[in-house]
Amino acid sequence: MAAPQQQSSQLRNLFRRRNFLQELSDAELIKRYRLDRDGILFVTNLVRDVLSSNTRRRNPLTPKMKVILTLRYLVTSRIQMYSRDDLGPSQSAISRAITQTLDALADVNILKQFICLPITPDTTVAMKADFINIADFPEVIGVIDGTHVRLMVPREEEGIYVNSRGYHSINVQMVFDANCRTMDILAKWLGSVSKAQILSRSGVTALFERGHVPPNSYLLGDSGYPSKPWLLTPYQQPLPGPQTRYNKPDQSPGCHPASY
Repeated sequence: MAAPQQQSSQLRNLFRRRNFLQELSDAELIKRYRLDRDGILFVTNLVRDVLSSNTRRRNPLTPKMKVILTLRYLVTSRIQMYSRDDLGPSQSAISRAITQTLDALADVNILKQFICLPITPDTTVAMKADFINIADFPEVIGVIDGTHVRLMVPREEEGIYVNSRGYHSINVQMVFDANCRTMDILAKWLGSVSKAQILSRSGVTALFERGHVPPNSYLLGDSGYPSKPWLLTPYQQPLPGPQTRYNKPDQSPGCHPASY
C-alpha cells in the first residue's frame, strides 16, 4: 500500500490531469455541483480575473477548479469531499479556494447583476408609490420573508436540515415587490438556519449597508427579523396610537405587507 504522502501526491497529479467538464455529463455535473457545464463556466467567467493566481508554485489551482471546489462545498457543506471526486488539493488549499471564490462572488458589482432591488432614484419612486397604493405605507420598496421548502430526509447530517417546525427543509429567503413579483431569492441555507442569520449573510444586506440603495428606502419584515435602519419590523408590544397603526396599516385586497 502506498504511503499517505504518496497517495496524496497521486491524487494531486490526477486532479491536475483530469478535466471534469469534459469527462462528466451535464447530468453528472448537476448531481455533483448543481450546475451544468455552461453554468460552471458562466460562474467561472464572473470571477476569473480575481481568482487567477499569481503564485510561482507549480500547478496552482485554476479559477475553474476553485469554482468547482466551492460548488462542491456548497452542495455538501463539507470540505473533505474531494476523495470521492478525485479532487486532490489539501484541506487547507480547498479552504483557501472556497474563501477566495465566495469573496469574489460577493463583490458588489456582481451582486448588482443578479439582485434586482430597485437601486436607482427613478425605480424606487415607482416602487414606493405601489406600496402607498396598497397599504398607505410610505418609503417601502419591498417585503422580505423566508419559506421552508420541505426535503426528503437526507442520508448524511440530516439533523442540520431540521427546522424549528420539526421537519427537514431548505430555508429560502425572498424579497418581493407590491405586485408580488420576486426581486431576489436565496435558496441555499439549511432548515436549521434562522431567517435573521440568512439575512445577515445575504447580498441584500450588503447592498443596503454599503449604501448602494437610495436613502429613505426600506424593506418590511416580520418579527423574525431584527430591526435595522433599512428594515422595518413590527413593535412587539405596540402602544395605542401611532405604534398600533404602524403595525397594522390600511389594508386592501391582494398582496400587501400588512401581515408583517
